[in-house]
Amino acid sequence: MSEACVGWRVRVALRATAALAACGAVLVAAGSCGDDPDAAERRSLTVFAASSLTDVFGDIAAAFEAAHPDVDVTLQFAGSSRLATQINAGASADVIAAADERTATQVDARQVTVFARNRLAIAVPPDNPAGVTGLDSLTDRDLVLALCAPDVPCGALAEQVGGPELVAAADTREPNVRGVLTKVLLGEVDAGVVYITDLTAAGDAVTGIDIDHPASTAYPVALLSESPEAADFVAFVLSPPAQELLAGAGFEAP
Repeated sequence: MSEACVGWRVRVALRATAALAACGAVLVAAGSCGDDPDAAERRSLTVFAASSLTDVFGDIAAAFEAAHPDVDVTLQFAGSSRLATQINAGASADVIAAADERTATQVDARQVTVFARNRLAIAVPPDNPAGVTGLDSLTDRDLVLALCAPDVPCGALAEQVGGPELVAAADTREPNVRGVLTKVLLGEVDAGVVYITDLTAAGDAVTGIDIDHPASTAYPVALLSESPEAADFVAFVLSPPAQELLAGAGFEAP
């Protein structure tokens, strides 16, 4: 399964400037080509974000671009730990939005701010064939269960909430929370532990069951570069318009 969770709709702004496409080899020495001043002035911004932010960050990026028409935002989604590993290996990113505060300590960040919180829930197919009623029923040996891998925030939080018994009951550990949700959507498992926001994103395609536990995870946004556009994006994530989008997606206020 790909990091982007095959089959899941991802709204990502991937527009590139077109001016360079017409450049001929004879113009290379000049260092530039094309006469389009708008193309020359466009600026790019790369944002790494946790898989659970896939839908809402697509909306936030679109709103940011609407307010900053000279900026192109590229979004890359994966498990938070995978994103941190990529950044530390040299991947270019201006901003990272992770699903736990630990990830923000693993990268060289100039500024870190918590912008939202999230809680776990259980996702089952719409007809709930296994008769899942809550957290306790997930340890049934006959039930096929998907959890996140232990090194990503949703996996660590599941262990905190359900303890070693829940971990031992898992039949598959997915690299990110959208991998768990996809298993449920495809009917490959009887239940998966996901975030409440994933239930909101899936709509009627799954049935959600609450987990009665107070634990939650904080989502930090970290500024990684000196780019003014990156600072503007971080500020936008904290602004009322973006916070309204996050609330609509099921995230809690920080």
